[in-house]
This record gives sequence, structure tokens and C-alpha cells, in this order.
Amino acid sequence: MLESLRGIGYSPAAAIADLIDNSIAAGASRVRVDFEWRGSGSIIRITDNGRGMKREELIQAMRPAGRHPLAPREPGDLGRFSLGLKTASLSQGSLLAVASKVAGGDIETRIWDLAYVEKVDSWNLLREMPQEIVDDADVLVTRPRGTVVIVARLDRLLGGKLNDNHVDRDRFLKLARSVEAHLAMTFHRYLEGKDPPLVITVNGEDDAQKIEPWDPFVSHHKSTTPTPIEPLEHSGGSVEVQGFVLPHRDRMTSTEFARAEGPSGWQAHEGFFVYRGRRLLVSGGWLGLGPGRGWAQTGVHRLARIRLDLATSGDLDWKVDIRKSIALPPPALRARLQALAETVRRDAREIFAHRAGVSKRGPKKPIIRAWMPIPSSQGVTYRIDRSHAVIRHALDSIGHKRHIIEEMLAIIEATVPVQRIWIDVSETADYTAPRAPTKLSVEEAAALASLYRHMRADLNLAANDARERLMVLEPFSSYPEAVRRLPDELDE
Repeated sequence: MLESLRGIGYSPAAAIADLIDNSIAAGASRVRVDFEWRGSGSIIRITDNGRGMKREELIQAMRPAGRHPLAPREPGDLGRFSLGLKTASLSQGSLLAVASKVAGGDIETRIWDLAYVEKVDSWNLLREMPQEIVDDADVLVTRPRGTVVIVARLDRLLGGKLNDNHVDRDRFLKLARSVEAHLAMTFHRYLEGKDPPLVITVNGEDDAQKIEPWDPFVSHHKSTTPTPIEPLEHSGGSVEVQGFVLPHRDRMTSTEFARAEGPSGWQAHEGFFVYRGRRLLVSGGWLGLGPGRGWAQTGVHRLARIRLDLATSGDLDWKVDIRKSIALPPPALRARLQALAETVRRDAREIFAHRAGVSKRGPKKPIIRAWMPIPSSQGVTYRIDRSHAVIRHALDSIGHKRHIIEEMLAIIEATVPVQRIWIDVSETADYTAPRAPTKLSVEEAAALASLYRHMRADLNLAANDARERLMVLEPFSSYPEAVRRLPDELDE
């Protein structure tokens, strides 16, 4: 059974996150994760300053499924199946050692050694640390309380046993960096603030080793558009949901844009972020919502992220799995969640497609686009809007040769490389350096000046009226400062 439990499917990052859940449940305010490279004897060690465990508690914690999953739990208890400590650790290595100490107590130690279990064919916990890790729990000697979890004989980490060479060493250290990014995302709500309730460090305890939280919603950016927090009631308890439309990359610095992408990239993080007790379970995806087979993560809605908070009592209704990586909404909530997601997706698509600064939910005047999507039975085609002021000005100015411009526009419309554009955007959009949001190109500036003169001189519009029209005309709507700077007097 122990060998079978190793195959549940933990990634190294998910396994370590599951172990930190136990530290949080034990009231820890500091957790240290160490990746000790010792070639084939390398280990992973998690140390916390929680309240620790007495002998009986430790033995119970080491017992697979030592507690009924439906038994009542404390609100801060992130466990459910009483399997995480064992399955998460043994999914990476065949030796699990736990040492724990309560205030005023002695250090208690218990070990699962799968080689020994197989040899004796019995559920026997060891009490003495194997020689290879005998010194790894010494940190508890000088601490008043806490717990150390050591995972050794890493036969399954990174897909196989580690060897004493620089290639495996580099892979091991690279793993540490990926785990750090995963923990920054999974526990970001514990790590945030000037005095956070939790500090996690990697390979040390100084501030330099402290994990900085990753906020998937870029919530402090002035161009992020949140929806109101909405509580929803169902049989499994209350949940809260809030949508966020992130800024277009033109509204962020290069550093902000790179950080907002997240550990798995823009497309992978599109959709719902599901939390249970402020701990992240799901970091993207549409939870099977949407018409037909449901929405897929295509990248078009990459700026749409929705926070969904579950109570720890709702595991059964949401079908939360052992690895804490799956959550599915109950039928009673699907319609409302889909309606909210549709709103956030629509606004995110608008910003992604048109470089808008923030969501234009409820605008006073719609943006006048140069291109119009035309749905048909064969799909969507795109036409240039002849009512667009720049296009209309060009057509009117050429007089009886207007048909020449119309023929040119027809050729452009018939040859729009939609599929090629989509492929190029999908492959490069996440890595293209952001464009300065207030700087017009030379050609755009010339077009703006020419159109403004036309509105003033030929259409007899007042300066403010002309600027007001330009403010909602693509592409000038993306450069409001340039429009505001247009002079009142044409000779300027």
C-alpha cells in the first residue's frame, strides 16, 4: 500500500507545498525549505517553528489515513485525508523522517523506510534516525519547539535517482528555483503584508532567502480592473468570488509584465484561481464552465483572472482531491460563476485585442474601431469601417477616384492573414517588450494632426469638440495625452 501511495501524482513543488500545509496547521510563522545536494544522498528538509508534536501525536501523524476525512477540523487546518505528509514525501523519496518537539518536551522521532518495510513485510515505524541523515534534525536541539521533515533517498525526484554528477546537481538546483516560484504563488496570501503571518525561506533563513509573494491579480496596479466581491451560498457553505481584468502589457513596465506572467505563463494562468483557507488549489483554467465542452485556455483571455475562495468545509461539494490541485464547482453555482466569468472574459478580450488601458465597463462613448468583425456561417471576417474618421476623410478627399481606394480596401480585407496573426501573437505576445503607452509613432502623429486640422477647418468643429471625438477614435484613444496637447489654434 505504501508503494502504491507513491504514485498519486505529486510534482516536487506540489509535494513540498503539501508539507508546508502541515506547518501552517501547526501554527508555524516561519518555514525553511532546504535542498541539500549530496549526490545520490541528497535530501529535502522542511523545518518549522510550529507547536510541534508529542510522541502519540507524531505516531498518529505518520499513520496513513489516521483521521477520518469527514471529521470536523479547525478552520486553519489545510488537511483533509490525513495522507499528505506520507504521500507527498514518499512521492519523491523512499525515506521519510520526522522529528518534532513541543515546548518543554523532548525531541521525538519516527521514520518510514520503505526498504525496511518491504524487508520485514510489516507496518513498522523506525525510531532511530538512519546514519545518512542523523545530523539533519539537530536544529531542534536549540529550538524551543518545532518540526523537521526530511525526505531522503530521492529515487523519484525529477523522474529518477540522482547521480553524483554536475548534470544532476544543476537539475536539483533548478528544481529548487521552480519550487520557490510555486510556493510564492501557492501561499502568496500568507506571505503578503508588512507583517505577514508566514515567512518561507529557501536554503537559508536570512532576508535574502525569503520568498516574495506573487500576486496573480496584480491588484495594486492602477490599471487593474476588479469586479465587486460577491458572496455565494450553497449547501457546502459560503464562497466568495471576485474577477480581475489585468492591464495590457502597454500599461506595465517590463519588470511588471514579466512578473505578472507567473510561474507557468500567461495562458496557463488564464481563468479561475481557487483558494481554500487562503491557500491556492487551482492556478488557472475555467473549471469546466462555458457552453458545450467548456472554455479552453486559448490565450485570448489571458488578462482574465478570477479569485474564488472556498471554506475548508466545502471539500466534498467541490471535489477537492488529495493533492489539492483539483476543484470543481457544484451544479448550484455553475450558472452564476459562468455569468461572472463571461463578463470578465469579455472585458479582458477587449483590452487584449485593443490595448485599452483599463476595462471600459459602462463607457460613456464606445471606441470607434478601424476594423469591424463580421460574423457569418463560414466564421468571422474583418472589414475596415468606412465610417472611421480617417478612412472617411481619405475617401472624401479623393473625389471621383474614390473607387481606387475602395478597391484597395477590398484587397486588404480579403487578404487579412488572421491565422498567421494569431499564431504569431500566441508565440510572441508574452515576450515582446512593452510599447510606451503615451508615445505615438511618427505616422500616427501625422495622421492625428491631419485629422484634427480637417475637423477644425473643414468640419468647423470647436477645439474641444474635435478633441472629444479623437478621444474615442482608434488608435488615438490609446494616447489621450497626445490628444489633449493638440492646440486650440491651428497655426500652432
